[in-house]
Amino acid sequence: MQKMVKINFLELAKRRLPITVWLPVYTSGDALSDLVAGITVGLTLIPQAIAYAALAGLGPQFGLYSAFAGSLVYIVLGTCKEVNIGPTALISLLTFTYAKGYPELAVLLCFLSGCVTLLLGILRLGFLVELVSAPVVSGFTSAASLIIACSQIKGLLGVSAHGEGFVEIWKGLYESIHTVRIPDLILSCCCITVLLVLKRIKECKCTNQHVTKCLWFIGTARNALVVVSCAVAGYLFEIYSVVPFKLTGHIRAGLPAVGPPQFSMVSGNHTVSFLEMCQTLRTGIIVVPLVSVIGNVAIAKAFSHGKVLDATQELFTLGVCNVVGSFFSSIPVTGSFSRSAVNNASGVRSPLGGLYSGVLVILALSLLTPYFYYIPKATLSSVVICAVIFMVDISIIQPIWKCSRKDLIPALGTFLACLFVGVELGILIGVAIDVVILIYFNARPHITVEQKNQSEPAYVTIQPSGALFFPAIDHLREKLTKNLSQDDNGMKPSKQLTNIVLDCKHVDRIDFTAVQGLNSVLSDLSKQGCHLIMLNPKPEVLASIQSISKNPILWANSESELISILRQVESTNSLGSETRLEMNHMTNSTTKARSTDIDTASTNL
Repeated sequence: MQKMVKINFLELAKRRLPITVWLPVYTSGDALSDLVAGITVGLTLIPQAIAYAALAGLGPQFGLYSAFAGSLVYIVLGTCKEVNIGPTALISLLTFTYAKGYPELAVLLCFLSGCVTLLLGILRLGFLVELVSAPVVSGFTSAASLIIACSQIKGLLGVSAHGEGFVEIWKGLYESIHTVRIPDLILSCCCITVLLVLKRIKECKCTNQHVTKCLWFIGTARNALVVVSCAVAGYLFEIYSVVPFKLTGHIRAGLPAVGPPQFSMVSGNHTVSFLEMCQTLRTGIIVVPLVSVIGNVAIAKAFSHGKVLDATQELFTLGVCNVVGSFFSSIPVTGSFSRSAVNNASGVRSPLGGLYSGVLVILALSLLTPYFYYIPKATLSSVVICAVIFMVDISIIQPIWKCSRKDLIPALGTFLACLFVGVELGILIGVAIDVVILIYFNARPHITVEQKNQSEPAYVTIQPSGALFFPAIDHLREKLTKNLSQDDNGMKPSKQLTNIVLDCKHVDRIDFTAVQGLNSVLSDLSKQGCHLIMLNPKPEVLASIQSISKNPILWANSESELISILRQVESTNSLGSETRLEMNHMTNSTTKARSTDIDTASTNL
C-alpha cells in the first residue's frame, strides 16, 4: 500500500512539476541553446513590454515588471519549452479597457485573473475553452488587433486623441487631426518601413550559413535595434535641446516593491474599497482570464509537436504566473505567439530559456531605465502596429468558405461586435451566435427520405443524419407526414404507403423528449394503419424507446431482416384478427434472440 502511494505521489509530482522530468537529463548542450534562445527572446521582449505598457495606459516600467515573473514561474511549472509568458498586445488592450489606466486596478486584475485561472485548473474545467470555436477566436483576435493598431495611430501622428472603442478612436483622431506633428509622422514612417524590411530579411536564405544566421538574428532583434537607434537619436537631440518628437519621459528606476496587490485605493478624496474596485473591473475578471487561457493553450498546442497537451496543467501554470506576477506589480500576462515562435526558431531546449529572458529584463530595470526616457513614443507605436497588424486573420476566410460557409457567420458577427459594441461583449456575442447555430442544426438535422414504391412490399425510408434530441422530433414528424402524402415529385403517391422504415444507422443518442415524441408518432401512424420499423438501431437507443413504449417495436438489423418483417406485416394485414395476433407474436419473436443485449443496454442506462 505504501509503495502504491509512493508511486502515485511521484506520478503526481512529475505531472504537476514538469521540471522534475527534464532537469535530471539536462545537458551542457541544452544550457548553451537555452542561453542563446533566452537572450534572443529577451531582446524582443523588452521593447514589446515597454510598448504594451503604453497600450495598457500605464507607465513603461509596468510592462517590464510584467516581463520577468511569469517567465521564471513557467520554468518550474510549464509543459511547453517554447512558450514565453509575458505582456501581450491583446491582454494589454483588455487591461486598458477595464483598468482605465489605474495601476492599482491593473495589478488587482492580474491577481484576480490568476485566481480565476487557478480555479479553472483545480476544477479541471479546461474543456470550457473548447466552447469557443476557431472562427469566433479568429474574429475576436482580428478585431482586437485592428483596434490596437488604430489606437496607436495617435502615437504615429504625435497627437493626443482619446477613445477606447473603434468608433471613439477614429472620432478622437478626426477631432485632433489639426495637431499632427510632422516630425513624429516622419519618424513613424521610417520605423515602420525598417521594421517591415527587417522582418523580411529574417526570412532570407543564403548559401553561406553564417550569413543566414546573422540575417535571422538581425531580423529577430529588429524591435530592439529600432528602439535603441531611436533612443540614441532622441538623446542626441536632447543634448542640443531641439527634440522634434515626443519622448517616453521619466521611468521609475529599479525593481518593483514585492508585496500583494492593493485591495483598496485612493481616488481623489475618496477611498475605493475592494468591492468597488471589482465593480469597476466588471466582466474583465472573467473575460481577461478566458482570453488568456485560450491564447496560451492555443500556443502550447501549436508547439506541442503532436504530443498530448495537459490543458489542466497549463491552466494551473498560467494562474500561478499571474498570481505571483501581481506581487511584482505585473499587469495580466499570457503566452505570446510571436515570442514563442522566436524561442522555437532559436533552438530552445527547455523552459529554462525563460531564465535568461527574465534576467535580461531585471538587468534592464536595474541599469537601463534612465535611458528609456529618450525612446520616442512614435517608435513604440510603430513596434506595436508592426506586431499586431499581422494578427488580423484574413487568410482564414478562404478555407472557411470552402469548408463550412455557415462558420463565417460567427466569425463575421464576432468581428463586427468587437469593433462596434466592444471587445468585452464581442466574444460573448460570438459564442452566443455559435450556440444558436448549434441548436438550430440539432433542431433541423439533415433527413434523407427515399420512397420504395416499386419494391414489394412498398415502404418509405427515413434516415436522420445524427442524434435525435427534443428540438428535432417535430422536424422528423413533419418529414414523415409530408412523405406519406407526397412522392418524390411532390405528387400524391400512386399507392398508399403504410410501411415506414426509420434508418437509425447514424442515430447514436436520443433523449427522453425525443423518445416521447417518437412514441407519439408511432401511435399516430398506428391509427392511420401504418407501421414503423426501425432499421439498424443501436441497443441503447432501442432500449430507451422500448422503455416507455406501450406497443412492441418492430426492428431489424439488416436489409434481409427488414424485408422479412415487412412481408410478415403485409401478411398480417390480410388476415383476421385472431390470426393477426398470432402473426404479430411470430414477427416479434425474431427479436427475442437480441433481447439480452437490449436488457443489458437498458440496465446500463
